[in-house]
Amino acid sequence: MTDNAELDGLIVENLLDLDAAAKRIEVIGENIWESIIEHLDDWAKKQGWKGAFERDNPWTAPQEWFLEGQPEAWFYPDKGPDDTGEGIGQEPYFWLSRYLGVAGGQLCLWFGQDSTGMRKWKPLAKDHARVLAETDFHLSDSGNFYTVCSLDSKAVAAAIADGRLEEAMTPLLEALERADNAKTLFSTLLAKARKA
Repeated sequence: MTDNAELDGLIVENLLDLDAAAKRIEVIGENIWESIIEHLDDWAKKQGWKGAFERDNPWTAPQEWFLEGQPEAWFYPDKGPDDTGEGIGQEPYFWLSRYLGVAGGQLCLWFGQDSTGMRKWKPLAKDHARVLAETDFHLSDSGNFYTVCSLDSKAVAAAIADGRLEEAMTPLLEALERADNAKTLFSTLLAKARKA
């Protein structure tokens, strides 16, 4: 008998409930993602930033990062730095787990850029990693900067119960404020990347 035999038996016995729970998890995750995008959009408009706020690829950037109508760099929400999104190994299976920072998942606000190739970008990013860490932006192994903004599970549970999911978006809004505060440092890095 395997270590999981008892658990597997319980799963089979309760599959109807687990199937229903999995469907609800997907719905809750979709609702939270929509709220994240809405709050990203609202925050960007208040700051005078531009962006795209579609479901599949939301992002925002300050106006000064646009060259010929296209963003040179931007911020976007996504999974954590060591997460392939495949739900394998220590990665979470549900996106809801990522949004709430549980089961090994994280929600992060990432800095993306299109100014130079990774060969030139990585050394510049490493040179700026210490000063950007002071703004709570960290350098991933792949050479990209991120700040964690996983939502608090208790706050989300309470907000869902009250029908006021917006009250659980504080970590995202705080991450966006960190992005705004780090904007000048990222602008300096982008200027160096242009010359590299």
